[in-house]
Amino acid sequence: MAIQMYIVAFKGQFSQETSRGVQHRICQNGGFILMVMKTGVIAAIDDAKVPLVESHPDVKLVGGVTLNPRGYAADRLQKIFAENLSKQLEVKPD
Repeated sequence: MAIQMYIVAFKGQFSQETSRGVQHRICQNGGFILMVMKTGVIAAIDDAKVPLVESHPDVKLVGGVTLNPRGYAADRLQKIFAENLSKQLEVKPD
C-alpha cells in the first residue's frame, strides 16, 4: 500500500454533483480528500486504487503531485491538507 498525493481533474464544467461524486469514489477506495478546487481535487490515494478513480465518468485525469518543500506556498498547502485530513480520520478511544 503506497499512498501518494494526486490531483484528480474533473471533465467539463464544475458542479457540486460532479465534485461530490468524484470525492465519493476517492473515499470509497480508501483515499482521503486533501483539498477541493473548482477544477478538481487533491487527494491521497493508494497507487493500486488510482485506476478505479480514473474510471469515474467525471474524471478527466489523475496525476501525481509533489510539493517543493522550500516552495513559497508549500507550507501553507501542507497545513490545509493536514487540517482537511484530520477531519476525515476516525479517532478511536483507547
